[in-house]
Amino acid sequence: MRSCQPPVEWRLGSSFISLTIVYALASWSHSAVAHHSFAGLFTDEGEEVIEIYDGSIEIYKLLNPHTALIVNAINDSGVVEDWLVEMSSLAALVREGWTDDVLSAGDRVTIAILRARAPKRGRLRAVLVHGDDGEDARLLVAYGIRGDTPVMRRLADRLPYCGTIDGSLGRSQCFFVGDSALAALQEEFPGKMGYVMP
Repeated sequence: MRSCQPPVEWRLGSSFISLTIVYALASWSHSAVAHHSFAGLFTDEGEEVIEIYDGSIEIYKLLNPHTALIVNAINDSGVVEDWLVEMSSLAALVREGWTDDVLSAGDRVTIAILRARAPKRGRLRAVLVHGDDGEDARLLVAYGIRGDTPVMRRLADRLPYCGTIDGSLGRSQCFFVGDSALAALQEEFPGKMGYVMP
């Protein structure tokens, strides 16, 4: 009587394929959960930790599930650290008016980052893109500022809009910041980027 079992090499091959599929699904489900659970860092008082750095943009790319922004940030010791800064999805940002050239590799920036628990990771709160050759700087604001918040009202009362971002969606905004406007903001709201702090 003949066995109905497939040859051993087929059974081993199908086991390998089954294990590969299980591993891929497990990895996908883990990344899907991680994608939806940004683990922010909070103070003992329950406030979000915001860190501010000078530096330059290394990579800016509109992507899903989150746009990639890598900033070469200079820490307090003068050492350059690469920070991965999370932004919204490609679809959300494009709907708001973000394009591939809103930010560029090499842009000199001062950036406010909502810290993640993971090292050198966070979400974009605001980025000041310094102007070159007498151009006004641009201030792009997002998480923690968006909508009808005191910080957004403060900025809207003092600065002109860039006109590149659709602020009616209440998610992000772009402002022009001339030298005198920046000096006035820094005097009125002391501290590095005090004007975007809660």
